[in-house]
Amino acid sequence: MRSNPPEPADLPMSAPELKTDTVRVGDSVVCVLSGDLYVGTHDVGDRALRTALDLRPALLAVDLDAVELFTADGLNLLLGVRDTARARGVPLALVSPSEAVRHVLEVTGAAGSFDVHPTVAEAAARHAP
Repeated sequence: MRSNPPEPADLPMSAPELKTDTVRVGDSVVCVLSGDLYVGTHDVGDRALRTALDLRPALLAVDLDAVELFTADGLNLLLGVRDTARARGVPLALVSPSEAVRHVLEVTGAAGSFDVHPTVAEAAARHAP
C-alpha cells in the first residue's frame, strides 16, 4: 500500500528565524529581537515593533543584542519604525546592537540616525522626563 505524501498543512512548521519579546519597564517598552532580521522575517519584526509603539510608551527601546543576521531589510524596518515613533512623539533607542547590526549601520551611514545605548537603563535615563 502506497501512502500519499503529506500535505503542507500536515508538516511541522519550522521555528521562526526571528523571535520577539516585548516587556514594559516603567514607562518604557523594550522590544527584544533575536535571530535573523531580513526580508523573510520583516513582517514578524514589524508587527512586534508596531504593537510596542501602539502602547504609547515614554520610550521604545529596541534590544538588538541577539540579532545574528541583519540586512538592509532590517535597517529599513528600523528606519520606518523610527519615523513612525517620531510622528507619534515616542523616542526610539537602539540598545546593545550586535556586531551584525553595528556593521550595517556603519557601512550605510545610518548609525547617526539612531539614538544608541549599551543598556536599557541608560536609554531610559537619557529619555527620562
